[in-house]
Amino acid sequence: ASYTDIKRAMNWVETIDNVTEGKSKIIFYYAGHGLPSERDKTAYLIPTDGFPKDITTCYKLSELYSRLGKLKSQSVTVFLDACFSGVERGSTQGLIAARGVAIKPKREVLSGNIVVFSATSDDETALSYQEKQHGMFTYYLLNELKESKGKVKYGDLFKSVSSQVN
Repeated sequence: ASYTDIKRAMNWVETIDNVTEGKSKIIFYYAGHGLPSERDKTAYLIPTDGFPKDITTCYKLSELYSRLGKLKSQSVTVFLDACFSGVERGSTQGLIAARGVAIKPKREVLSGNIVVFSATSDDETALSYQEKQHGMFTYYLLNELKESKGKVKYGDLFKSVSSQVN
């Protein structure tokens, strides 16, 4: 998604939340690249039109979590198939080649009723599953949701996906 697409999607989610008066269940899915700011280690999502060397063209993860945390919905589930190590999937080459060291992003504080499933933690790299043409996290997430017909508890989903992706 482009930067504008992400902002419009968030506006739409907030509108749906208001219209349903707290009866909605929100699922936010993102597959792509993330990057921490060199200046303050803040994590960003890199939209398709974003430039890793210009962090202002990227979407701040803390803004995403803040907006989702203010929703009145029954639940908010975030599936994040991205890493924030600055390394491109399937590569040892960094998204910012000039960067000499990997930056560990600062941890985000969640508010509200958000549950986040993330492909990685801290400075790990999210891997692709080339033969399945997906990120590894996405492939096993979708596989578990398909096999369970969507009737899986978060704890069981976490165990299944993390054991496969780990």
